[in-house]
Amino acid sequence: MSSAPRLPVDALDVNPLPTDEELPDYEDEAAPEYDRELHETPLHRYYLRQMDRKLLMVVPYGPSAPESYRIASRGARLFSKRPEVEVWRTSRAPTADAFVAGIWFDIDGPLPWRPRARFIQNGTQGAQTYAMESRNFSDWTLSLDGTTYVWMLEARPFSMVFRVVGSRQVIARFNFSAQGTTATGGAEAGDLIVYRDRLSADSAGVEKILCSLVTAVTQFRKMGRHYKNDPAEAPLRAASLPGDRVPLHRTGAAQFWSYSGEV
Repeated sequence: MSSAPRLPVDALDVNPLPTDEELPDYEDEAAPEYDRELHETPLHRYYLRQMDRKLLMVVPYGPSAPESYRIASRGARLFSKRPEVEVWRTSRAPTADAFVAGIWFDIDGPLPWRPRARFIQNGTQGAQTYAMESRNFSDWTLSLDGTTYVWMLEARPFSMVFRVVGSRQVIARFNFSAQGTTATGGAEAGDLIVYRDRLSADSAGVEKILCSLVTAVTQFRKMGRHYKNDPAEAPLRAASLPGDRVPLHRTGAAQFWSYSGEV
């Protein structure tokens, strides 16, 4: 019985399998497209209601964010070790409230002077301290595990946008209401939207986002800088994508910002 004739390798017109040192060419066309829809869907949403000058309530919207928070401001006192602002996780039973973090504002910092603050958060690994500062008196940076995040103050409408420094991906956004930082009597100061991210994957990360936001907004009030939005801007706010924001320095913002002179 005769065997089948052997064909030359060239006639088979096949490419040899790549070795570990020689990887196959990467085809851009075959790369999967990044699905932005999942990220742009809000993970949590909270409404911040200013009950009075010293009490801010953070109320969740919908079942995805079950935790409510109580933000109590005590004011700065000389020789006091207690924080100026306390963040509490609330529940229906008053005795079951859990202390989340304390916030201190550093007055005697190094020169050149700029607003500085820190918050100490309780967690499963004990109390952890996180430092914040605002070099331009508007945007606040926060360092977490070697990554620097920033709350950027933007306009049209006025909002605070939270992202990694140098990245366009928005992790959270706080939209000032029609009363903004002047709200009182239970009125809404704004709403906080948290998107899917490694930081927001658990409640501890969400609470870091909340504490850093409260730090920035409290400092604005301490300096008498009050931000709010014209109700006519609401449709624009609802239609905006997470990354579609207008930097504060690129727009005329005087009509929506007031300086009260209070410190």
